[in-house]
Amino acid sequence: MVRIGVLLTHSKQEWKKGELFDCTEEWTKQIAKKFVFDHDEGKHKRNGKFGIPTDVLTGSYIQHALQEKDVNVDLITPQEVSKERLASNDLNFLLVYDDLEAFHTDKSVDKVHFKKFRKCLSEAKNVYPPRKYQEFVYSKINYYNYLQQKKVSVLPTFTMTVEEYRKIGHSTAVDKVLEFHQRECTNNVIGKPVLGQEGKDIEWFNGEDRVLLSAYMQRNMKKYPGLVFQRMVEGFGNTQKSPELRMYYLGNDYKYSICAGAYASVKDKVTRFYRPETEGGTLKAPMQKLKLATKKILKKLPPMVMPNGARLPRLITRLDMGYLQDGQYAPFVNEVEFVPSLYAECKPAQKNVEDYIATCAKQMVKITRQYVKSRSHCPKSRRVLKPQFQKRARRAVR
Repeated sequence: MVRIGVLLTHSKQEWKKGELFDCTEEWTKQIAKKFVFDHDEGKHKRNGKFGIPTDVLTGSYIQHALQEKDVNVDLITPQEVSKERLASNDLNFLLVYDDLEAFHTDKSVDKVHFKKFRKCLSEAKNVYPPRKYQEFVYSKINYYNYLQQKKVSVLPTFTMTVEEYRKIGHSTAVDKVLEFHQRECTNNVIGKPVLGQEGKDIEWFNGEDRVLLSAYMQRNMKKYPGLVFQRMVEGFGNTQKSPELRMYYLGNDYKYSICAGAYASVKDKVTRFYRPETEGGTLKAPMQKLKLATKKILKKLPPMVMPNGARLPRLITRLDMGYLQDGQYAPFVNEVEFVPSLYAECKPAQKNVEDYIATCAKQMVKITRQYVKSRSHCPKSRRVLKPQFQKRARRAVR
């Protein structure tokens, strides 16, 4: 028997963000009602506000749609994460809930739940993606520097860790950012926090904004392990003049792209989505060039090597690409994600998302089988399933 753990995020959080997927396939009727949000729940009726969280759907697809007799799925809610629970599975997957999600959703004093979760993951040897890769992506400082070393195009970038900030002092730190602005930026510079999520604590400054920049750094160096500053591309991510294209890969295969622009309705925070013309949308994007570029970037990312040395296939990778600067084609990587939003609320992409969930589920089974096989030569690493987890696993997928 192969046991696959899926670490779930808070379902209510996915409902609040409007990232539920309305899947009506017959197999979804077997999903526990606590994960299903009916069409009439809440005041909003738009896509994303009713349905099932995509992490639940992915794990449930393995159990109820694939129906492989030697595969069992353990859906683990944030409150249920423990060293023992993780050890009871062959391999545990992060699909939405990870360090960043735990950090930003934990409202407890001193981030107690986040610290407990991080400790469990850092000590576990059977979590995918492996811890080393997780930490690579969590730190914008790490991966921007890595990409530059690999000759991958990113915007002019200046980084500073909280340790560097404390060592040189606040005033000198501000001076260094302003020197970077004067040297590399013709207009504004944008600041992003390490461990930032969903645009939180992102601000931009011009060369005369010392007071605002100083306040920004002082505030955020208390909250985050570091800050990244980059040259700002005017209108980037909010207009079709300079789109940010989220490009989804499953394993090594390209699947689909979405551009999430500015709100169509600021009051209701309804995002305006664009799809490339080649995928049935209206966005004039050079997809052939971008696919070639991103496939090369994917090959340059660190491999998935588990603590036991097993090199496993990739699962989810989203490359957030800019490609227009001053009206000219000049592609660059803005973000790298391994637990991205799938934009389940984007109606034109519904078929793509549904296919992505199914393909992801199949890839998870493939990865787990490969990991179990690699581990068969190491008897000490084989899991022992305790009786209490046997019962819990059976209930989790009902």
